Amino acid sequence: MLHDRAVINSGPLVALSLAGRLDLLPALFEQFWIPEPVFHEVVLAGVGRPGAGALTDTRWLAHVCPTPTPDPLLVAELDPGEAAVIALARSMTPCVAIIDEKRGRKIAHQIYGLPVKGTAGLLVEAHHRGLLGDVRVILLDLKRAGYFLSDAVIEAACAAAQ
Repeated sequence: MLHDRAVINSGPLVALSLAGRLDLLPALFEQFWIPEPVFHEVVLAGVGRPGAGALTDTRWLAHVCPTPTPDPLLVAELDPGEAAVIALARSMTPCVAIIDEKRGRKIAHQIYGLPVKGTAGLLVEAHHRGLLGDVRVILLDLKRAGYFLSDAVIEAACAAAQ
């Protein structure tokens, strides 16, 4: 079960955009935030790439949130988006950090005690809530579109969706 509140990183935003399923965020969470550094990474630095255009819609802009200054550990160990997700999620607890990168997920969970989910976990949750059909089809489509998903993650998500 997910928390009602989430902070999302660029990877999952791009993946949901590629899948045409950004609509899952408001369906799964009462509140969700996109940290400013993540928004800038996807929309400004990523002009013309997946996710960039969709996120300029005013309904997504309303979810962009300033972030507290991340701990020096986060800045040293992670990219600015992941550091911002963890810093913002810590300030909004209880809140799930939605991060796909293994190192970011590990630091968020093991060091800061945050619940974490990735794109595959969101899709499984959406499937369990009846918001999504076959998880495997979407994950394989994402992989074919160039989004990195290991075979192990795909198989684990499909098993969890049963």
